[in-house]
Parts: sequence; C-alpha cells; structure tokens
Amino acid sequence: MKSRVAKLNLQEEIVLDPMDLHPHPHEVLVKTHLSSICGTDKNYYRGKMSANVYIRNDRAGQFESHDKYPMHMGHEGSGTVVDVGEGVSEFAVGDKVMSFGWFNTMADYFVAPIVPNGHGIVRVPEGMSMNAAALGEPTACAIYAGMQSGVELGDIVLIVGAGFAGQVIAQAVKRMGAAKVIVVDVVDEKLTLAKSLGADTAINAKNEDALHMILEQTGSRGVDVAIEAAGNDTALQLCTDTLKHGGILGIYSWILDPVHLRINRWHDDGFDIRTLALMHRIKMDRDWWIEKTLSNVANGMIVIDPLITNVYDLDEIKIAFETACRDPRAVKVMLKP
Repeated sequence: MKSRVAKLNLQEEIVLDPMDLHPHPHEVLVKTHLSSICGTDKNYYRGKMSANVYIRNDRAGQFESHDKYPMHMGHEGSGTVVDVGEGVSEFAVGDKVMSFGWFNTMADYFVAPIVPNGHGIVRVPEGMSMNAAALGEPTACAIYAGMQSGVELGDIVLIVGAGFAGQVIAQAVKRMGAAKVIVVDVVDEKLTLAKSLGADTAINAKNEDALHMILEQTGSRGVDVAIEAAGNDTALQLCTDTLKHGGILGIYSWILDPVHLRINRWHDDGFDIRTLALMHRIKMDRDWWIEKTLSNVANGMIVIDPLITNVYDLDEIKIAFETACRDPRAVKVMLKP
C-alpha cells in the first residue's frame, strides 16, 4: 500500500517520505484515521533528545535509534485494519484499533506488530470515538496517573499544567472524589477549558500569585496531592511549595532539560513521591490497565474530544508542528491523512 510517512531529517526539518507498506507475518496494516503530535514528538522536533533511546519497530527485531536524526514519526493514532499478515488471528479487516507503540503513525497507513503487554495495537472500546481513540495511549497514561495518584474522597488536589495530560488528570481526580481541584497554567484558554471540564479553581501563574492563592485556599495547610504535568522545574517547585506535610507529590512529565529545585521539604515534610507513567512503569499488567482506564472514556466519565484543538491535513505537517510547538493555546494537534 502506498503511503506517506512523516520523517524528521533534522531539527525542525520534517517531510513526508513515500513508502510502500505491507504486513508481514504477525503484523497488520492500518489505514490511519487521525494521528497526534505528542510532547515527545515536540521534543524531537525542537532538537531535544534523551541519550540512548531506541524504538523496536523493524521486522528484523532490531532497534531504530531515536537519539539522532533522521527518524520516522508517530506513536499516537487510530485507524481501521485493512490487511493482516500470516498468523494473525487477534484482529481482522475492518477492526477499529489504536496505536500503543512507535509505529510511524503520522502517515496515510501504518504497519503494527501483534505483541503482548500493551505495546502493539489495541481494539477501540465500544462507545469511544475514533477521534478520542487517536489519543488512546496518552489518555490511558493520564487516567492511570490520576488513578494512581493516591487521591482520596474529600482531598484538595493541585494540577500544575493544563495541557492534554493535566486536563485528563484533573477530570480523573475529580471523578475519584476530590473535593477541590485546582489547575494552574499560564494560558487563559487552557484554564477556561479546564473549568468547563470540572476543575473548581483555575489560576494563571503569569498574572497571579499562584503560591499565595493556593495556600490561602487551603488555610495555609497545603494541598493533599500535587501533580506536576507541565514539564518544567517551575511547575515542580510550585507543587513542592504548596504540598501539605505528608502529602503526595506526583511527577508525570518527561523532563529532558536540567532542573534546579529546592527539595528540602521532600525530606523535612515526609512527602510520598510517585512517578505516574503507565507506559514506562507497568509491564506485566499494562494490558489490564489500558482496558481499565479507557473504559472510563467509553462510558463518558472522562471527556477527550474537546481537547483536540487543531486538526491539519497530513501534507500540512510542518504547519502542524509549528502550531504544536509555538501556539500556547494548542492542547492536542492532530494530523488527518
């Protein structure tokens, strides 16, 4: 099948690479519905890479390096199976699926292997839109973060960062019984969206004294749970400074830049510090968690579609990446073949 696949040749140099795709044994060919630009993609586009990152995505079982250019792009996406390779019994032509691995989904079509442990393709749950399914992997990760954050009934929860993950985590902890969810960001449009999806308080840290306002709302006691979802040390410091004695500090973001933090309270106030990354932490029961988290989208408890703020044609990929990287109002930027 003729396809165009996004290829990042150099920093900020992205093109569409023509390829002829066919499923080999234990693989399926998927016609892409939508694919998404995620934070990892933006880091690569900007030239930020973590050393020694390898992605298994070729048929020989080797690893494609993702610590240098060039690289094919895309791991978030949904679509319809249009062909299956020999030995495939788990999926059939016509099945609606979503990607949970780096299968170069920024394309007209993509090939994915049938593998266990939630690193292949996953069937779209009944009741979940195909647009939302294109964000299945980051959605599962963010709902997992909320479910594993330790939030209890009646808690006051702080979410710093109102991007896609922060918006989903805020919904999750509210559904789990948080009495008050405080969302902090520096973009008014994102804060308005968070309020519309159930956040109780929205604070623009660029215009307001977020530390003072949070402590004031908690009677100087601090929040019960603080979750960093902005990807920088300023956000992590605010979480540290506003958390109560013995509170839970949740770290969600993949931060590639060096950070400078005052962390004496981590020790002095006995914080419970948790990393909240589904795809990088849970291995043996990842499939179970994917099903459990995404069922909450299918049943309407977590809303995803309003978080899609921009949709571009695949041949507008350069504009799409520029929007994702430079427009602070963009939550999720999508590519449509």
